[in-house]
Amino acid sequence: MNRRKSIALIFLVAFLGAVFGSLFTFALLKPEGGGRYDALPSAAGKAQLFLASDEEPFQKDVPESRRNAIVRAAEKVGPAVVSIAVTQTRLVRSSPYFNPFGADDFDDIWGFFFRPREFKQRVHSIGSGVITDPDGYILTNQHVVEGAEEIRITLPSGEEYMAGVRGEDPTSDLAVLKIGGENLPTAKLGNSDELVIGEWAIAFGNPFGYLLDDPHPTVTAGVISALGRDFKRPIGQGSRVYRKMIQTDAAINPGNSGGPLVNADGEVIGINTFIFTSSRGSEGVGFAIPVNRARRVMEDLIAYGETVPPWVGLDVQSLTPLLAQSLNIDQKEGALVSGVEKNSPAARAGLMRGDVITEVEGKKIASAGDWEDFLWDVRSGRSFGVLFARKNELRKAVLTAQLAAAGRRGPEGKLGIYVADLMPEEAERLGIEPGRGVVVSEVKPNSTAGLIGVEQGDVILEVNKTEVSSALEYERVMKRLKKGQKVVLLLARRGELFYVTTQV
Repeated sequence: MNRRKSIALIFLVAFLGAVFGSLFTFALLKPEGGGRYDALPSAAGKAQLFLASDEEPFQKDVPESRRNAIVRAAEKVGPAVVSIAVTQTRLVRSSPYFNPFGADDFDDIWGFFFRPREFKQRVHSIGSGVITDPDGYILTNQHVVEGAEEIRITLPSGEEYMAGVRGEDPTSDLAVLKIGGENLPTAKLGNSDELVIGEWAIAFGNPFGYLLDDPHPTVTAGVISALGRDFKRPIGQGSRVYRKMIQTDAAINPGNSGGPLVNADGEVIGINTFIFTSSRGSEGVGFAIPVNRARRVMEDLIAYGETVPPWVGLDVQSLTPLLAQSLNIDQKEGALVSGVEKNSPAARAGLMRGDVITEVEGKKIASAGDWEDFLWDVRSGRSFGVLFARKNELRKAVLTAQLAAAGRRGPEGKLGIYVADLMPEEAERLGIEPGRGVVVSEVKPNSTAGLIGVEQGDVILEVNKTEVSSALEYERVMKRLKKGQKVVLLLARRGELFYVTTQV
């Protein structure tokens, strides 16, 4: 047994000598900046990625017989399609090396030298976007710029700009970037509600553009394959929600994300977002966010830096045959009102629990999802007509949406939430004494507050038995807490008070 250990130790010493010798040699010979990993060629780090070209690929003198709808659409939209280069730093945990000896006697020695380690990598990725405003606003996917430390925008002409994120919305997977140019080429936004299955769909983007050292976007053509596709990604993938998506067989490949999907009139009808594939390439099943939804999100991101949902004070659920039978309702489908908030626009319009919304602004409402889709596109201050059934009698009402609390974004606290001052009218609506509490305007995904059950719209009344009456006061209380200290929040939600506790 001692002989076996001696032989194994000899092999171990020899192996360690070879390993450390190689590491020493590498340390002497490695180039400057060693340890940095680039997913793309080093050209991504140059001061000027591309040189402006005198040739304009979308404006050529060709016979009229060759100028079909796709060519004309490319001429209109192509100059406004940009390439996006994103630089991120990712924390990577290396795996321990394999122990060739497999003997328990050496586990402690092996683990001492080859324990897992963490290090940072510089990673570059690419995407596409479209300029929607001559002052430099660019619409793209949020997953293209998520966690970006540096964003470079390159126009088809070769002009390059550094960009900032004006706003991003992970749920809808949309973001707005801002560059400093003037009188930039723009693309016209169309109307995705008027799309027809089978009409032309033209996808623009920059798949593998930096690998090809070319800023000019590509054009692929297909048709609208389907409309109204609904998806919800798992929580581990960011809890993104994709509703009423456009499906197309126009080729969409890595790097196309964020680029525009265009109709035959050269109008943007969607934002290319993701594909279904088994080969990691285009298989003719691509999906785009409808431009009407993208426009609504973009307007909020430019104005507020975040999306601002409208507030009407209604809770609804889909009416099922069993519910209709149990409640003695003749309607077969619709959005059943399950709750109406006090002093809300819905309450002032006369809606009550048990009503069934069947139509809004002439659009049929067959489920709670239809109601939510309609509200998504409603702006604060807009009034709209609702047709609803009460005791099997059809009635009409007019609701006026109000600005939700999320539109007043305050400072982010240590728990991963944003709070805002509680307005007097909101305090009255929630049954809270005026001058008490702050409202939670946003809960960051996977944050400490989110994990203990804090929700958007909750009112924080106390922090560790200290009353808070403003966002500034809440911030001061939270700043006094030390890392690892226990924190107890008193929350108000829908007329109920309860405590939640965690550590800072």
